[in-house]
Amino acid sequence: MTTPPIAADRFRYDTFTQALHWLTLIAVAGAFVSGQLMDDMPRGAAKTQLISTHIAVGLLVLTFTVLRLARRIAAPQPAPIPGAPLVQMAAKAMHLSLYLLLFIVPIAGMAMVWAKGRTVGFFGLFTLPPLIGPDRDLAHRLGEMHEIGANLIVVLAGVHAVAAIVHHTMLKDGAIARMLPFGTPRHG
Repeated sequence: MTTPPIAADRFRYDTFTQALHWLTLIAVAGAFVSGQLMDDMPRGAAKTQLISTHIAVGLLVLTFTVLRLARRIAAPQPAPIPGAPLVQMAAKAMHLSLYLLLFIVPIAGMAMVWAKGRTVGFFGLFTLPPLIGPDRDLAHRLGEMHEIGANLIVVLAGVHAVAAIVHHTMLKDGAIARMLPFGTPRHG
């Protein structure tokens, strides 16, 4: 007996949420890689352009995160995968930590840029007005917070990915299929 598609949808995230998930991953990867490359570049036009791109991609991360949180509040979430309470609690803690960092790190980056007396632009389309004035000390502290937070996002995203792979390969519970338009999520 096969489970009807409607029942399977109870366990799968909707297409919009899936798209935001993967777009967030791509934006985070782009922001992280561009951030790493900037550090090793000599001053000049190429570095200035990369910094502008890094800032714009950071704004995408923030935008996708806000959209994801709004969607999470507005739309019903899929039923959780059955499992030990400790594992479910760990999954909730992981998601909460990632959401907080995906919100805080771009904001810290924008504030750092403003504290340096620079502008926060989005691919040349618009510039956000500064919410704080220049402050070298604050810029330094925000820069450290931004960097530590970015590294934490990468570590937590890696743990998140490994957990999904373990669920898929060892527990065979269809966890990965919940965030993909194909495959079969577990049906409680």
